[in-house]
Amino acid sequence: MSEIPEHLLKRSKAAKSKASGNEAGQSSAAESPASESTDVAAASAGAAEVPTSPPVADLPYLDPEPEPERQTPEYIAAFNKRKRIPFWAMPVVLATPVWAYGLAGTLQQPMVEDPLVEEAAEIYTAAGCSACHGAAGGGGIGYQLSDGEVLETFPEAIDMIVHVARGSSAINGEVYGAERADGNQRISGQRGNMPAQLDALSLEELELVIYHERVNLGGEDVSDERGEEWAEHVREGIESGAETEIDLEFLLACANPDQTPGATGELQGSEETRCPGPLPVAEAE
Repeated sequence: MSEIPEHLLKRSKAAKSKASGNEAGQSSAAESPASESTDVAAASAGAAEVPTSPPVADLPYLDPEPEPERQTPEYIAAFNKRKRIPFWAMPVVLATPVWAYGLAGTLQQPMVEDPLVEEAAEIYTAAGCSACHGAAGGGGIGYQLSDGEVLETFPEAIDMIVHVARGSSAINGEVYGAERADGNQRISGQRGNMPAQLDALSLEELELVIYHERVNLGGEDVSDERGEEWAEHVREGIESGAETEIDLEFLLACANPDQTPGATGELQGSEETRCPGPLPVAEAE
């Protein structure tokens, strides 16, 4: 038996080694997907085995502990208890000042409770008195009559009757009336011109107008015996329908010389002749 050369043995050994290496690579490649699948499966199994949070038990509903009641301040409690104006009443509340303002002009003391009051106002307007002294006596071209102003100038009605009947032009520049609170007397013609009413009114109408200016506009108190007698006298004069002509000399004899220029005062206190205006105090008593 011949001996195999050594170089042939090495070549054969190398071939076998090469063949063994290819088989090992294929075996490793074949086993790799399975290994990966095994790893994925293991990972999924591990993930499935991760413990989850325990389920929450269904507990009965528990009411929260109530908060302590807050104390309401006294001023807020008083405000809440106060009665409020209903919404529907607001127009009435808003209209009240307007109604009160309109009512204020109707609260004057009437001369007498009969149509004589209306007639007095009509004569006052027709004679042109309201054009100068205002419908309510507030003044304008002429002096103010309301709020007692006319009573300060003429304390007695007879002196006012003479001045209105004669007018201011007849005594232009002369003082007339009583001394006023400022220490002065009025001067005729100093403020406007008082037209004479001698031929415009009867004595009854003139006395009614003077009563209206003094009582209804000026606020003179006629609640005493003298005032009541004068109101009755004026009412009877108008209702009688008499139209007595104004006698200036007669009026001057009744007026006060200290307040009426040209007056004599001869008939003051006469028991035989009744002068216009309230009776003297002695006669009224």
